[in-house]
Amino acid sequence: MRIEAARIEQRTLERTASVTQVLAPASWTDARVEAWLDWLDEDSDLPAAVFRYAEDLVQRGDAAGLFDSARARGGFRRDLGAAMLSGQIALSAPRIGPHMPVIQSGEPEFDGLLATLRAEHRGRAMARAAIREMSARLQAVMDSILRCEGDPAACADLRANANLARSAEAARAAGATDAMILEAIGLARSGEDEWVATLPIFNDVDGLELICVTGRAPDAALAGAAWDTGAAAAAFSPEAGRGVAAAWGGARGAINVVAFGAGQDFDAAAFDAAVALLALALAATGDERPASLGIAGVADWLVAQGLSYESEAGRDVVRDLYRRAASATVASGAKLNGGLAVFDDPEIALRLGGVSPAAAPWLGPITVAETEDGALTRVLSEAALQGLTAVGADLAQARGHVLGRLDLSEAPGVDHAALNARGFTDHEIAQAEAALPFAAHLREAFAGIDAGFLCDVLGASDADLADLDFDVLQHAGFSAAEIAQAEEHALGAGALAEAEFLTPAQRAVFQTADDLGPAPYFALLSAIAHALAVPAMAEIELEWDTTPTDARELMALAAQAGVPAIRVRRAAAPANLVLDLPRVAEQPPRPAREFSPEPEERSTQERIVERIVERDRTRRKLPDRRKGYIQKAAVGGHKVYLHTGEYDDGELGEIFIDMHKEGAAFRSLMNNFAIGISIGLQYGVPLEEFVDAFVFTRFEPAGPVTGNDSVRSATSILDYLFRELGVSYLGRDDLANADPGELNADGLGQGKFDDIDQPQPASHFISRGFARGAAPDNLVFLPSAARAPGASIEADVCAACGDVAVVKKGASLICETCGTRAGQHGGDMTG
Repeated sequence: MRIEAARIEQRTLERTASVTQVLAPASWTDARVEAWLDWLDEDSDLPAAVFRYAEDLVQRGDAAGLFDSARARGGFRRDLGAAMLSGQIALSAPRIGPHMPVIQSGEPEFDGLLATLRAEHRGRAMARAAIREMSARLQAVMDSILRCEGDPAACADLRANANLARSAEAARAAGATDAMILEAIGLARSGEDEWVATLPIFNDVDGLELICVTGRAPDAALAGAAWDTGAAAAAFSPEAGRGVAAAWGGARGAINVVAFGAGQDFDAAAFDAAVALLALALAATGDERPASLGIAGVADWLVAQGLSYESEAGRDVVRDLYRRAASATVASGAKLNGGLAVFDDPEIALRLGGVSPAAAPWLGPITVAETEDGALTRVLSEAALQGLTAVGADLAQARGHVLGRLDLSEAPGVDHAALNARGFTDHEIAQAEAALPFAAHLREAFAGIDAGFLCDVLGASDADLADLDFDVLQHAGFSAAEIAQAEEHALGAGALAEAEFLTPAQRAVFQTADDLGPAPYFALLSAIAHALAVPAMAEIELEWDTTPTDARELMALAAQAGVPAIRVRRAAAPANLVLDLPRVAEQPPRPAREFSPEPEERSTQERIVERIVERDRTRRKLPDRRKGYIQKAAVGGHKVYLHTGEYDDGELGEIFIDMHKEGAAFRSLMNNFAIGISIGLQYGVPLEEFVDAFVFTRFEPAGPVTGNDSVRSATSILDYLFRELGVSYLGRDDLANADPGELNADGLGQGKFDDIDQPQPASHFISRGFARGAAPDNLVFLPSAARAPGASIEADVCAACGDVAVVKKGASLICETCGTRAGQHGGDMTG
């Protein structure tokens, strides 16, 4: 057997941990090359690794007596290596693990095993999710310490570091124990910066753990376990169950039938030789479990001949192919425990270029090709091109229908004129059209347009640009229907089964699994069952949002079609799945219980109360006329003015920051920073969040603070500003590094007065302009806090000055403000 050698080239391959130079077949994509390198545990020289693997099989086969001469050994090594590098053959090693258990429905332990299988599967899924979530939360605990500026002991103190306290609470809510939280704190204090927790290794055997022998009407328990886990297969006879279980986990190999031509060009002799070569290679593995020899690309092979997968003619051709392969396997003389089979093996399919040995319906006309610079672009598959030629279709018309015109000049709804009308210039249109060959959706092509244009012309915000699902065309005003029409014109329909330029008979050739449903697949497996050495097991993947009832109906359909066994799996949910949960009204309080619990009940009752606060995300505007204060201070000799604006209820709603003698750039930066804080406050961000985020920040200017009676030093301008706001609006005396006792109970502070024992005019604390005279000019704040402890002096209103400062001294009533005694103005001062 002589196989044409593949052209080998050196290429740059970006792997998970490095970028390396590798030798590999020129026609293979990077993903295919990496799949082979991973399987062979090789880094750079793929051909050398392939022939080393072939040499290893030679050594094993020689020990088993499979070769009778050095020439036979050399020929096997040469031919197997060449077949693998040319994409004709791929193998997988036997799986490590116990033999597959088989259980009969109706046995006492049947339901219990299925229930255990489901519980273990859910437990593994929950463990993985919990580990990921808890790891992220505990990392946040460490980050709250590592990113803290200030005293290390205070940064690691739950009571002093508010961010740490919040992170610890979130970690506890995610399931972390308090011991884990303390461990994370200790690690951060010791200088470590990463919480490392690996996922546990579960002993799954390729996801299948149980073969269940059942009748032609599978019960709900089996369907539920199959749907839930994908690890329970249904066999419809004891023989089928034992056959599938015996072969599961054994060595596997597959031949890409497309590589040998189709129709009149099919090279039957080369195909027979490849089957014999693969059978010998599987025998050389020496595994005690039956080996499975599969034929990959059956559906593509039918399309290339212009034959419909569901037609009787198509099934006859496939039946003959499997009979031929079975005969070639026997003629090879290879000592196989197993033999010809159908199976689904994604790794073998990837190494063969995307064709599966499951004999399932066609996946569609599109495949990907790789450009010289490594970019992937969509192209028509070789099978699609051969099939279109076989049925006499126009290739150019078919290519435009499937892949699109890659141009928007005449696209319905979103053509050049419509784009120009919405502000797009020729430059932006050219950018989008250049990305069309590499885009799956029109949205992706327009995502690469310059951000400056999107913001300045289309009015996109920074949040829009950060959104991965941001649709430029939708933002520009195009409707969903217009975008869909233009997308089909530019990027194609992606399918041929509904192409109007094809006849119904031609369209039937290009039907995919989605078009056909499962019935033709079951019919084909039944047609080839007699040629198989291992019972056929249909493998069906359901949509992620199906139900166990769907799995049960599918199993029953397979049983009626005569399929020996079936494995149903459910596709994983989308990674970006987010439930659109409606807002639920608060439940009314429960009525009081009308009886008292027994003593034992009272002792074990536990009440868990959770408060959920929902904030309205609309902007709360400040009143047009608002109050606030201006605080002048200097931080490290740099003057800073803080101006606040308040809502009517006294809550902070805006701030202004002025630093008159700083550079223009720094002043502008601080002004815009204040605008950002103000907008956040007006959208409901709690002031506490800003305070916790910016106190203890460290940068120049920093140092002593003058002009503020509460904050006497700061590590930065932001540290000072948010200390001041925390003290004034949140009562955070812990942020004041002056004596907290200097603050009055009203929170206004005493300010700088020469004589704190004297009454102070209210104008020091209340804006006369804001009050518009509503506060009397003679209103003062009494220095009551300065009186001697224990003094009990009650003041009354002075008729002369109006001050509440009339006190009794000895036998007389005297106003402490103006000195007037009772009776001097002819009135009763106590009135």
